Amino acid sequence: MATPNPALAGYISCWAGCGSSRTGKPGGASSMQQDLLETCDFKRAKRERRPPNMQAYNRRITDKPTRPRRAVASSETAREINRDILLHAIHLHQPVSRADLARLTGLQPSTVSVIIGKLIDEGWVLPGTLGRLPRGRRPTFVTLNDRHVMLAIDLRPGRANLAVVDINGRFLGRDTVPFEINAGSAVDEAKTAIARIAQAAHSLKAAFGDRAFQGLGVSVSGRVDQKTQRLLFSPNVPWGQIDVHEELQRVLEAPIEMENAANACLFSERWFGDFHDASNMLVVSVSEGIGTGMLVDGNVVRGRDDMAGEFGHMTLEESGPMCGCGNAGCWEVFASNRAGLRYYHELAPESKLTNFQELLKLALAGDLRALRSIDKMMTYLARGLSILAVGLAPEVIIIVGDCTALWPRIRPLLESQLIAKSITPRTPSLVAAMDGDAARLRGAAALVLHKVLFGQTDFATQTVRGSARAISKAVPLPA
Repeated sequence: MATPNPALAGYISCWAGCGSSRTGKPGGASSMQQDLLETCDFKRAKRERRPPNMQAYNRRITDKPTRPRRAVASSETAREINRDILLHAIHLHQPVSRADLARLTGLQPSTVSVIIGKLIDEGWVLPGTLGRLPRGRRPTFVTLNDRHVMLAIDLRPGRANLAVVDINGRFLGRDTVPFEINAGSAVDEAKTAIARIAQAAHSLKAAFGDRAFQGLGVSVSGRVDQKTQRLLFSPNVPWGQIDVHEELQRVLEAPIEMENAANACLFSERWFGDFHDASNMLVVSVSEGIGTGMLVDGNVVRGRDDMAGEFGHMTLEESGPMCGCGNAGCWEVFASNRAGLRYYHELAPESKLTNFQELLKLALAGDLRALRSIDKMMTYLARGLSILAVGLAPEVIIIVGDCTALWPRIRPLLESQLIAKSITPRTPSLVAAMDGDAARLRGAAALVLHKVLFGQTDFATQTVRGSARAISKAVPLPA
């Protein structure tokens, strides 16, 4: 390679050095200088009609960093996102016109009309009544098609609750199947219980044969592997003898979504409840044990092996009673329904009460010992809630369970503890789940609904801009 002009080399060296000082990269001057010298040599060789140093030039070309290829959103992806947003807006504001949907979502009216037309063709949306406006064309209101229903099963210790739930969260039919299964039960006993549950499920489906069943949702007191749908941890409902998901799928011959009961309640509150905009939410399910579902920054927290949320098994007192998990003094041995029943038997040893529902009836009737037992149970529940509130900083805490029948009494007790232990001026809102324990059934239905409507069993961010002001003054005509 011919030696470059010394003056040019000096200029290049100075210029490259300045460039290096700007970039702040050590060694940058020599690299930039070498690149420029090789480029100059290639051009001089072309003018002098001599072979250039191709080895050096090819090295420059080869070593040049390539721009990484990125995934690009297709028009089909945009349509799917807009479809989900419109379904969410219809659900929140139904009956609603296409014009109002355009104002609520910010989508073009033509886009709204095309997607709504497709949803009507698919059967998810129904055109409804005509509205009245002071002038102009009368709008047609649309609603979700409540012909679509889900079969929901809530597996509890000693019983299974079943329900047919429509797309708007209404219960159309319910049933309960009692059974006896414990840790020492044989495989045949577990399969017999599943067979009885399946028989009740078939009867419910037959009773609503004119509806379009979209699948089966199962909520269970335990942690579920979301990849295999196997039950990983369930100390209060010992189904370890069989694969519950596989067995239910075999006897019912239907697609099944299975989830932890507290997580299922998150889905219930986000779709059917009043907290569709909450990004940080905590659901605490109080039943035979205590389970928690966590929504943090808009995402369900699952943790390693889908085991996140077992706060019911955090130790409150080392010397406390033994828990089903094998440890002593867990939160749920002090604050669950079983704990409330134990407190009552301590106050009334002669009592023959066998379940929390009977205790609740006594409390609602004003029985002093029953009320004191539940107050003690709520004191321990408040201790655990104050820990979670400080650690997770939720916007809202939702209590699920039969105990919410006494909400006017227990809410002040829980709130006072949250306020006393709070490290910030703002404490989370504390609310009871709608319909108490039925939230678990609604959650099981919502699992299927999210899978069928949105193609996922997690939360998608939905954008609905509107408020009451954004809605036009059109009103439905009477039927």
